[in-house]
Parts: sequence; C-alpha cells; structure tokens
Amino acid sequence: MRISTKLTIAMSLAAGVLYVSSGSAAADQIGYAVDDTLNLFSVDLTTATATPIGYTGQLLEGLAVSPTGSLFGTDDYGNLYSVSKTTGATTLIGYTGLGDVEGLSFRGSTLIGTDFSGSGGPTTVYSISTTNAVPTAITSFQQGPVRAMATVNTNTVDVASDSPVSQSLVQVNLLTGANFNLGQLPTNGLSVTGTDLISALNFGTDGTLYALDALGNDYIISSNGAGTLVGNTGGQDWLDLTMASFGVPADPPAPVPEPNSVALLMIAALGLMGVRAWHKSGGSPRS
Repeated sequence: MRISTKLTIAMSLAAGVLYVSSGSAAADQIGYAVDDTLNLFSVDLTTATATPIGYTGQLLEGLAVSPTGSLFGTDDYGNLYSVSKTTGATTLIGYTGLGDVEGLSFRGSTLIGTDFSGSGGPTTVYSISTTNAVPTAITSFQQGPVRAMATVNTNTVDVASDSPVSQSLVQVNLLTGANFNLGQLPTNGLSVTGTDLISALNFGTDGTLYALDALGNDYIISSNGAGTLVGNTGGQDWLDLTMASFGVPADPPAPVPEPNSVALLMIAALGLMGVRAWHKSGGSPRS
C-alpha cells in the first residue's frame, strides 16, 4: 500500500473524529423548574422533557441558580429558601418583606428579585442577600406585575410582565430604570387578560431565551417576544425556570480539550508521521 494512501485513510479517519466530535459537542440545554404541585424538576429544554427531582414543600414562585451552583427559591409570601438540587428539599434563609417575589435571577454573584406590584404601582428590582434575605433596592420601573425575570447582562434584564399588554416581554436597564416593550410573549391562542401563562423564563448557555408556560409548553423566545414551540413537558403549570449551567457552570466539569482541537491535533500528528515515513523510505512511492 502506498504511504500516501495510508496517510489519506488515516486523515479521513481523523476527519471522521472531527465530524463526530463536533456533533457531540452541542449539549442539550438543562434547567431546573418548579410547578404548582410544589415539586422541583430537571427540564431538558432542547427536547421538552421534564424529570421530577423531589418535593420542595413550598409554593416557589421564583427560582435562581448562582454561578457556583447553589439553588435558591422565593415563595408567594416573600420568603427566601435554599433548595437542594438532588432532593428538592428547601431550607428557610429568611423573610425579604417584599411579598410575592416571582422574578428571581442572578446578576453576576448577586441574587436579584422583583416585588410583584400587583396593585399597579412601579415594580422594583432588589438585590437580596443569600445569607439573611435582606433586600436592597436597585431600581424601579413602570411595567408590572412581573411574572419572571432573566438576566441579559450586568445592567439589563428581560421580564415577563402583565403590562403594557398582558404577557409582554419587557427589557429593563438596571442603572436607569428605563424599559422597553419588546413584544408579546406566546399566548397559545388563548385570552391572557389577567392570566399568568408564562412565569418561567431564562437564558440558556447557548444565549437562547427559553420559557415555560402554565400548560407545560416549552418555547424558544425571539428578541421580539415571539415563541417557537419546542414541545410539551407533560402539562405542568410551571412557576419558574433557571438554567443549571448559566454563565459559570453550576457543576464545573474537569477541563478537557475542545473536541475539534483534539481532532485537528490528530490530523497534524498523522501528517507528520506520514512525512517521516516517506523520508525513511528514501522518497520511494511504495512502503
């Protein structure tokens, strides 16, 4: 067999590794979510598959995972809890005094939440201590009540709001309180006046905004609020969603080389081996 033929076969195999590695590198988007049965779930948002984790014992309206992987929840009274990712069990941290906190997220390492403002007043975003639940006001804006919140960047959040149109996607500047209605969130063809259909919202590690509604539907949300249905998770009335690996991975894996890098190194090594073999044979066209 010619050396060039051997090298061609070897490089083809390496290219196959590159192709397979590239395909396997795209992981499903996994989140934690809570529903009205007081249960914590792991939800694969790529396939719209929900797996029960355990009973929380609390009606958690807000859910957020920290950059280090700790899971927190808030209930409809304003209590803050730590939540076990393995059993769903909750431990009371303290009382925020904010009433119903449905918008909950992390702004870097700082937990932030919104009051519900159900009486029609401004909605306020607070930083909330994960040690004692003490809130500190950050900014207020005239769009609410807020059903869910997702962090866009350090200074910006997206919220699912009941105004200006019920189930609106509103973007809020945390420095100034300036806000802009991006568009209406998916309503599943139903009247949503006074109805809480989407109260679970979060960005995936792929930068995609995902939402879960009160009928168990899993959506990808575009920049104008429009939704693309991924599927139905089983009819759950979802109350909030947080990504399991948002920003900094919640459960950091051991560092490994990128699959594409591994395949490219294999190709380079095989090419070098082929050149050496060619030289050893004195440049002969045969092995």
